[in-house]
Amino acid sequence: MVMAKRLPYRESLVSQIHRGSFSQGSWIGEMQQASDKSVIISEILDPRTKNLLSMSKISDYVLSNELVSMALAMVAEDRQINDVLEELFAEEGNEMHIRQADLYLHETEELSFFEVLLRARQRREVVIGYRLANAEKAVINPPAKSEKRRWSLEDVFLVIAEKE
Repeated sequence: MVMAKRLPYRESLVSQIHRGSFSQGSWIGEMQQASDKSVIISEILDPRTKNLLSMSKISDYVLSNELVSMALAMVAEDRQINDVLEELFAEEGNEMHIRQADLYLHETEELSFFEVLLRARQRREVVIGYRLANAEKAVINPPAKSEKRRWSLEDVFLVIAEKE
């Protein structure tokens, strides 16, 4: 059961079971607490369902048919993109990661995005964007790559790297 793995006090519940002090009420409470912290991501096949989800404020879903259509459109436009997509979506090979800023810089440094790219390259990684600590959205392929900035250790970088 997936929810059982997410229980915050699973180890303490196991020890309570062995002592015989486990009650039905505490089990239900723990499941509700785990449910509040769980994220369920649905696969949507019909694009019309996307409109229903937007009305219900659900944002965690994958529209798999749309992803396939977009990939086919990219390959139709430029056949060389197929090699990139194959590398990213194959079971082996590189994949996208979110990395903490402290892998590439120190708190007091002022670096441009290009300099961060060079440091990531030494780790055999390719930085494609970043998300600042106080921002909600990531910046992919930033326009001002040579502009120096003071990064925070709370910032994260989006990288393409080998599987860990």
